[in-house]
Amino acid sequence: MPKRSYGFTLIEVLVAVMIISVVIGALMQLFSTNSHAFSSVHQKILHTNKTTLLLGNAVYGYEDKQTDLAELVKDFNIDDDLRRLLKKENVDILYREVTSIDFGDAAESLAEAQSSAADNDQNALISEAGGATNALEIGRTLLKIGDQSSSFLRVKLQ
Repeated sequence: MPKRSYGFTLIEVLVAVMIISVVIGALMQLFSTNSHAFSSVHQKILHTNKTTLLLGNAVYGYEDKQTDLAELVKDFNIDDDLRRLLKKENVDILYREVTSIDFGDAAESLAEAQSSAADNDQNALISEAGGATNALEIGRTLLKIGDQSSSFLRVKLQ
């Protein structure tokens, strides 16, 4: 009687290798996709952090200007190494007025309508309010840093 072998056949070994290679390929694809997503989210977070530098600066954002990030934080107390890194980041700031609301005419007509009233203190308050702010300007600021950009609305009292 011939001896019986208890090992694996060649077909069984090939099937096992194919299953293992498919699993390893799927894991590599998953890792690659997650790495790309993480990198994309990380770049967006960095860009958002840089955008907040402009939001915290009351001087910039109401005109077209090309500058670096270090100029936006010149009044901040930050580390010199960080300031050198920010000098390397060039920024394009583009501003476009969306709308403007003039309060001067409305305040004057309201003051004239109230002038016949007996309360002179209220008329003085209305006149003062009309003289303090004549217009409200709403504009769109576009911040471009490298290949990324962000946009937001800014309000300016004139």
